[in-house]
Amino acid sequence: MHKRSHRLAVAALLLLGTASAQACEIWRDEDLGIWRGNCNLRDKFMVAHSFLANYESRLVLKWPDLHVRKFKFFVSGPSITIEADIENIGMANAPASTFFVDASFGNPLTMMQQGSSMQWTVNVPALPANTSQRVSVATVNVPNSAQDWDLVLVGTADPPTMAQPVRGLIIESDETNNVKNHACRWFGPMPDTSLQACN
Repeated sequence: MHKRSHRLAVAALLLLGTASAQACEIWRDEDLGIWRGNCNLRDKFMVAHSFLANYESRLVLKWPDLHVRKFKFFVSGPSITIEADIENIGMANAPASTFFVDASFGNPLTMMQQGSSMQWTVNVPALPANTSQRVSVATVNVPNSAQDWDLVLVGTADPPTMAQPVRGLIIESDETNNVKNHACRWFGPMPDTSLQACN
């Protein structure tokens, strides 16, 4: 019997006073993941006692956890260079992966998308636990310099694939925090600063 069951047996005996070790049977219920006990004290006390004991497992699975920390922009005239910080906030090292970015320009005057979306897949190097890496995504040009333009981004670390449609290629401790949405504004001659600037 494992040490934990021994401790449970001792605790049960302390609770039940002068009962002998042979009076109590303790076992693990594999289906429910709990400990069960059955003490027959009829010989001394004319009673029988059953109990259940939950326990907290000490097994901690250590997996990587990729996360898009932030986007970074550098503006030069009508051009916007896009970079991103990818971090591994998990408890294990992450192998090399990919980072998928979908970007589009929005027209703040019409509240409509301008043109087609742009998409890139960027390689991300292996990341030890609790480290980050800045990766270059692309450089884009605003449609024209006569007005403001909104750059709208959706970035996904370790994106799903045909083989793994629910998650990416890397098994992570948290598969729900891989996506980052961000929008910033490139300012034209008459800037509307209601949205943060790309620079």
